[in-house]
Amino acid sequence: MKPLAAISLISAFAYGLKLLDVREAKILIPASLWAVITVCMLIRAKNPYKKLTVILLALVGAVLYIGIYDEFVVFAAEKSSGGGVKFGMLNTIFSSFGLYDYEELMLRSSYGGAKIINGIFATGASDIFLLNPAGEEASLFLSGKYLSLFAAAGIALSLGKHKKEVLFITLFAFLTGDLTVFLAMLLLVFTPFYFVFLLAAFVCFFVASVGGLKYGFSVNASVFELFKYNDNILYFLILGVFICAVTYYFSRLVKEKKKW
Repeated sequence: MKPLAAISLISAFAYGLKLLDVREAKILIPASLWAVITVCMLIRAKNPYKKLTVILLALVGAVLYIGIYDEFVVFAAEKSSGGGVKFGMLNTIFSSFGLYDYEELMLRSSYGGAKIINGIFATGASDIFLLNPAGEEASLFLSGKYLSLFAAAGIALSLGKHKKEVLFITLFAFLTGDLTVFLAMLLLVFTPFYFVFLLAAFVCFFVASVGGLKYGFSVNASVFELFKYNDNILYFLILGVFICAVTYYFSRLVKEKKKW
């Protein structure tokens, strides 16, 4: 938990670089995340055969990343173009491993939409939103991520162990709009609740798409960009708190029923 909390600090630095349009910043979180996971697994693997297994898994992952990752990301973007709920679910899974290329395709390229607005050709959900905040792209691809942050807060409040680290990681998720460290925490430490969050993410993107919510961002769904780029914040905060409460009580119910 402490190494994951440290990566949360790195995520704030990476977010600042992204605001400055430093494209290389996107590599900081996945590199830190995978380094920490690999080192921690090697430390915990006392048996030399287990250590060898960890190394082999890391090598297999590297080979898959180099060999088929790009094609798979493009395939996923093609299949989810125009579908906000598909995007929300797939992006949650990709983000769990610090993989941002799929999200970048949807937010910065024609997979997330392409329009001529006031004589400017805009591609990607984020760029279209900045020129036309009333467009459907915000409802499909952007608003759901804001709502997912409130769902994350609900799950975080329901967890009993490692309370300080959990709240610290969740706070930085709100500050940066990046859920990667939070998702990695759920997957590695609180695994059952990772699937609770997947369900919550589905609901968030479904509500955003069906409800036509028009809340967007330029770089990421941080609390700063929520106030900078959006109007009628009070209504959205009420909805977010409601989602947080529902997710909290559902997480507590699951925890009590399954004795997790």
